[in-house]
Amino acid sequence: MNDSKEIADTLKAAKLYSSHLKNLDNKIQTAEQQICDTSKETEKTIETTFSNLVTNITQLLVNRKNNLIKRVQEMKQQSLTPLEECRADIALRIEKTSKLINEGERLLNGTTHNMEQFSRKSSLLGSLPEIPELKEVPYISFQYDPNLELELLDMCSHFGEISRIAPVQISQMTEKPGALLVEWHSVENDERWIDIQEFRLQRAFGDVTVEKHLTANFSDCFVGLDTQFLVKELQANQPYSFRVCCKFEGSNEWSPWSLPQVTVTTIKPFSWADNKDFILANESRIAIPARNSPSLLLSDGPQFAVGYSVEFTYLEFDGGSSTIGLIVPNNSNKIKSIKADDQNYFAVDSTGEIFVDGICFTCELIHDDKVRVNIDSCEKRVTYDWHINKTEKLYFAAHLRTPASKIMVE
Repeated sequence: MNDSKEIADTLKAAKLYSSHLKNLDNKIQTAEQQICDTSKETEKTIETTFSNLVTNITQLLVNRKNNLIKRVQEMKQQSLTPLEECRADIALRIEKTSKLINEGERLLNGTTHNMEQFSRKSSLLGSLPEIPELKEVPYISFQYDPNLELELLDMCSHFGEISRIAPVQISQMTEKPGALLVEWHSVENDERWIDIQEFRLQRAFGDVTVEKHLTANFSDCFVGLDTQFLVKELQANQPYSFRVCCKFEGSNEWSPWSLPQVTVTTIKPFSWADNKDFILANESRIAIPARNSPSLLLSDGPQFAVGYSVEFTYLEFDGGSSTIGLIVPNNSNKIKSIKADDQNYFAVDSTGEIFVDGICFTCELIHDDKVRVNIDSCEKRVTYDWHINKTEKLYFAAHLRTPASKIMVE
């Protein structure tokens, strides 16, 4: 009996071990596929890039050569024109002088006696026409900087480089209400980390690892020095792809992109609950009082928790008294108002000049029964410690006075 149990336990452990090994083998196959796919894609990119480069550089050089030759021909023609005119004048004078010589010889030989005509023609003999000296004549030549040629050759010989892995990678993506907190870090042993002057995070709708054509939809959602960013206004249960790169000090070029990471947020965005006293818009994120002195406006259930951040923006404000707060659900889970003697809420009233255009509440854990609430407004922060259960989810609420107010939550 003991032998049978031992065999069964061993078989169970062996099957579990085999399952783990198969999982590892699948991961290795995926890694191998990634290496093969990226190397093939990189080779194709290199071929295309250098083919375009050769074509473009060749065309540029041919165009430059033709332009220089055209310039030589224009310079040649411009320089020859006055010389040709001078030669024509000299040729005409030589012709006239030859005729005069012939006529003079005929006079000497007695074959002609028109001395008057000869004397008149001889008066045309005079100074020689001026012609430029050789040092004044264009000496057309071609010059170029050998150092520039070497520099161009050196640039071509070092054009492009191969990266084994991008210098920054996405390390973690945390679900938030209608958002994702994306964090990234440098790869190990990359000494250039301290020289990074900027990061760039991009987002694309859908899974680019499955549908490659979706990479064309990547767009910037953050550029700066922070190593994390809260990407808002995301649809729940919809896949999003993210990638990050960086720019090093002294460089104008971005580094290669990180491996794309795909994830979803299953937490619906912050929104207001239906309330007969309010008109809701923009997927219930914007609320407008439908009458004076409306009832307390609540979130659509307890949505706020430790690690979350909620921002309230006054799109319109009547200048009167209003209140924004966080409320712990009571036993009946029915909340009608914020009472002055109630310790289960945390609120901020407008009478303290805390409003301008918005307020942001953030919540972080201090102890199991204590959280720290930060209130940010007008680039100022107020911090309070609040004794509530760390697992408690909270309502957020707003108490507005007139239809002249309009509030948005995100």
